[in-house]
Formats: sequence, C-alpha cells, structure tokens
Amino acid sequence: MVVKINVSLPEEVLERIDLAARESRATRSAFLVQAAERYLAEQEEERRQRRRREAAERILKLADELGPWDGTAEVLKWRDRH
Repeated sequence: MVVKINVSLPEEVLERIDLAARESRATRSAFLVQAAERYLAEQEEERRQRRRREAAERILKLADELGPWDGTAEVLKWRDRH
C-alpha cells in the first residue's frame, strides 16, 4: 500500500533533493523512500550497537563483581556431575 503525505520543506532542501534524485535517475518519491529507509536502517544499527555496548559493560561489571572464573573447570565439574 502506498500512502500520500504532505511535507513542508525549505526550498533549498527540496532543490537538493530534486538534484540528487535526478542524478540517481529516480523520482522524488523513490529518492525520498530510499533516503528514509537508509536513515531508518542506520538508526536501527546504532541501537543494536548501543545495546551490544551496554551488554558488554554489564558483563564486565559482573566479571568484576564475581572475580576470576575458570570456565573450563566449571564445565568439567558440570560434566562430572551429570
């Protein structure tokens, strides 16, 4: 489904959009759709990266709180119990 909207833009911005659309051989609408999709994808990637950084910070904080941990020894203990 395609929805039509009205948007107010400064004239200079519209001129730049039209020029870029012509250069990419796209309609104004197609150019704006592509630009919006690219922007939204970039924003989503930034959110993913922020969540990864936050998770890494929580892991480091937990590691500091728990102290040294030998993962191999823990796996061997688990294996011996099961």
